[in-house]
Amino acid sequence: MACLLLGCAVNLAHSQAIDQAFVSAGGSDQQTTTAPTPTSGIWNLRGLKVDKIEFEGVTLEQQQGLVSELPVHENQVLDPASLQEMTRRLYSSGLYRDIELRGVRHGDLVTLIFYGTARYFVGRIDILGVNSERLTSILEYASQLQPGTPFQEEKVAAGVDGIKQSLQQNGYYQPTVTPATKVDEEGKQVDVSYTVQIGPQARVGQVALSGDPGMTLEDFRKRGKLKEKTKVNRDTISNAFTRLRKNYQKKDRLEATIALEDSQYNGQRKQLDYKFNANQGAIVRVVTEGDKISSRQLKKLVPIYEESAVDNDLINEGAHNIKEALQRKGFFDADVTASRSGAGTAQETVTYTIHNNRKHKVVSVDIAGNQYFDTDTLRERMQVARADAYNRVGRYSQQLLAADVASIQALYRANGFSHAEVKTDVKDVESDKNKSAQIHVLLTIVEGTQQKFGEVALNGANPARMSEIRGLMNAQQGQPYSLITLSGDRDAVLGYYLSHGFDQARVEVHQSKADGNDTVMNVSLDITEGEQVFVNKVLISGAMKTRPLVVQRQVEVKPDQPLDQAALLDTQRNLYNLALFSEVNTAVQNPDGHASRKNVLVQLKEAKRWDVTYGFGFEAQTGTPQTNCNAQLSLNPNTDCKQEGKAGVSPRVSLDVTRINWRGTDQSLSMHVTYGLLEQIATATFSLPHFRNRRNLDAAVSGGYSNVRNISTYASKQLQGSMKLTQRVNRADTLIYDFTYRRVSVDQASLQISANLIHLRSQPVKVGGPGITLLHDTRQPSPLDATKGIFLSAQNFFSNHVFGSDVDFNRTDITNSTYYAFGKKSRYVFARSTRFGFIATLGSNPQLDGNTACSSKLVTDPSCIAVPLPERLYAGGATSHRGFPINGAGPRDLTTGFPVGGTGVFVNSFEMRMPGPVLPLVNDNLQIVLFHDMGNAFINVSDIWKSFGRFHQPNEQTCKVFTGVTTGTCDFNYFSHAIGTGARYKTPVGPLRVDFSYNLNPPYYPVVNDYSLPYPQVKGFAGRASHFNFFFSIGQTF
Repeated sequence: MACLLLGCAVNLAHSQAIDQAFVSAGGSDQQTTTAPTPTSGIWNLRGLKVDKIEFEGVTLEQQQGLVSELPVHENQVLDPASLQEMTRRLYSSGLYRDIELRGVRHGDLVTLIFYGTARYFVGRIDILGVNSERLTSILEYASQLQPGTPFQEEKVAAGVDGIKQSLQQNGYYQPTVTPATKVDEEGKQVDVSYTVQIGPQARVGQVALSGDPGMTLEDFRKRGKLKEKTKVNRDTISNAFTRLRKNYQKKDRLEATIALEDSQYNGQRKQLDYKFNANQGAIVRVVTEGDKISSRQLKKLVPIYEESAVDNDLINEGAHNIKEALQRKGFFDADVTASRSGAGTAQETVTYTIHNNRKHKVVSVDIAGNQYFDTDTLRERMQVARADAYNRVGRYSQQLLAADVASIQALYRANGFSHAEVKTDVKDVESDKNKSAQIHVLLTIVEGTQQKFGEVALNGANPARMSEIRGLMNAQQGQPYSLITLSGDRDAVLGYYLSHGFDQARVEVHQSKADGNDTVMNVSLDITEGEQVFVNKVLISGAMKTRPLVVQRQVEVKPDQPLDQAALLDTQRNLYNLALFSEVNTAVQNPDGHASRKNVLVQLKEAKRWDVTYGFGFEAQTGTPQTNCNAQLSLNPNTDCKQEGKAGVSPRVSLDVTRINWRGTDQSLSMHVTYGLLEQIATATFSLPHFRNRRNLDAAVSGGYSNVRNISTYASKQLQGSMKLTQRVNRADTLIYDFTYRRVSVDQASLQISANLIHLRSQPVKVGGPGITLLHDTRQPSPLDATKGIFLSAQNFFSNHVFGSDVDFNRTDITNSTYYAFGKKSRYVFARSTRFGFIATLGSNPQLDGNTACSSKLVTDPSCIAVPLPERLYAGGATSHRGFPINGAGPRDLTTGFPVGGTGVFVNSFEMRMPGPVLPLVNDNLQIVLFHDMGNAFINVSDIWKSFGRFHQPNEQTCKVFTGVTTGTCDFNYFSHAIGTGARYKTPVGPLRVDFSYNLNPPYYPVVNDYSLPYPQVKGFAGRASHFNFFFSIGQTF
């Protein structure tokens, strides 16, 4: 704001002994600290005592900090110079548009009255009439209006021009933009809205072509996809240029030029006419002599392809790039020269003469002279590496070596060794012709003398804050001197002031050598605190359907508190976490003004309340459950339905529909549907985040239906409802409390074991009760591909008739995984996962029903376990024991051989994840793993402990003998072991995984071919689980 003295006069009208004087001053919208110069009228009042100061037009009741710092106060003698400074400060506050000063004299006293016009600030900027959220955001930016800044009418008009220009760039040449303003007196701001009618989108019209394009106009339009009446957008021309340049490059026209000379919009045709100039240029062929490299790699390394220009600098850069690439492959003595012929003619040739020479192997990379840092610390910062099992020739080039030298020097200098040097010595040892030549790299470090911090002074800080600021600093006397440490301390101190309302704070760092000692550096942080700013009001806008209280709970800045910049970021983050808003902007009103209290703007844009997403996926593996098996009542030897399933692919599609902002809150209603060969699931969930206004509590109520076949024995159907409460204890720990009630049944058409044995359990059964889950997760860098940390999952579910359940049991399932990185640069990862689960049945076994065949087989036949089939514990599959297909481990039915699960499970997995070797195309993105899985599922939990030492299936002959009408007692209580290897390919969404396993000791099991006769005739054979299995999926196994 500029402050200009427009006039000054003194009226000496003695009426009732009152003399009056006034000064008027006006300002523009640009703030300045220039004050009016006192004139004779003010000088005539000097020496009088000020009895009262009044402010009219601009309310300063909330600006007590500003008023208290003004140089003129009541009961002081009027000094024109102080009055000038007072006027300057009022203008610099940013609250005034102009000021008129009057002096009312009472004998020897004077009353000062400041008449002011309040300044307004930019509030919300809304674009109305545009459906595209992306285009709306572009137009808001194009208006060039910044919320919180001083409002000017002329900038609103300029915003219209900016919006129209942006619309033209997006293909809209006939828009109508109507601005409107709305004054918010309470917030002293003006909301600006632009109603936009974008009009028709322009189409490609006529195209004129000049120059020597080397193609017809028709071909030009075709190659650039400039077909007439094609819609025009902001990428039309850039995409056309890209396509045309590629076309020219295919014809070796590397110097071709294309330019858009003009574009004119024809309003009658609603088309955009273009005028291009194109010149195909000379034919430039890039050839190689001597040793060859692929044309694909040549185009990648030679920059003239990318720049579409040919000059000596680009040609020489290409030679350097080729040499660098060859050195990385082990041809450290490679020689690459470039030459150019035919320059200025219709056909030029760029020739790269390549001599790989002998292939070398980096046999040693040694570091000497280092004392302060150990060798491993320095190697972590190096790219040059000796050959190993993953990189057969090692890694070396002149560029990599130079980068390593710079990295090590930077490390030393960051720790006080400002004169440290790194000398290199590379020896090329030529051995016999049948072996690779050898490279020996030696880095010799001359550390020099380490500088340390001397006196570390803080100047300018309020003594009350001194100890708190000192606690933020890392620079201490006697510690290694480091510019990085100083920079970090400066940022920490500045961040402290910004978070305490000192938005004009400055921190300057000064350093000097101690007297007589070059190894000691004295430093000082000179602080200019400035004025502390407090929050006046928090102005929230844009919450049209969202309840105000929902937003207010997430706002971290509060009135009367210091203006905390970090709290503004936290507010923005909290509001985004509600998942209710597509855009959240925070700003400080009057950012450049020196007022003691400022308004904070929180501007919201609500997201669409309905969201629909869909996807497609698949899994490939052995042991995929089959869906075309006959039920057990119609078992037929001719039916190709195996106990181990089959190798295959199980595709699926998914659909998610979500309704957010339920009743104006952060609650939401969602529906999820999955349909595939092995599973059909439909669930509805009502989510209540921040339950009872606590940020660490989330609640949910869900229900749905599922028909899942994740085991070859049967398909389970569930009709389920649940209530869940999630408590985030801290960053690593989460507790989940839930109550579940479900109706569980086995699809009779899919059952592959005798219903006579488990008559009751194959019928629908109700299961209900409370559960609790503890999650402890410190995996880094991500759960999908962890290299360190711990993951613990402990789940417990209690089913009891008190809760309406038909069966009483308690199920506990615990999984613990750990990850350890080791080796050079921590490139190796050893991962372990252990799962232990058990079910304790309560009460009598319902299988004792006289109608079943389990009365004499409760101990020996796993099908007679009291727990319903879908509620039992299973093991096997891609994320479990990889020696078995999905849920194929453990007890099996003694008549059909299909798995039936148990009441105990123990699985332990070891996995060695090795660094990826350097390979063509995939570079080092392909990782190899070795793994060992052991364990099983068991009929009873007590069978786990006695099975630890059992490598072979006990009494396996009983699984092979069929006598009379009995099938024997087949024992599955032992630990099955599987070894294998796998590959992981890194992708942005997680590693693609494929595993191949070999089961060292798969189980035998009895199989009855014909079970349909009234009196079963024993005609069976002994089946055995497969030794080999493979799995394909996304993400690590655990």
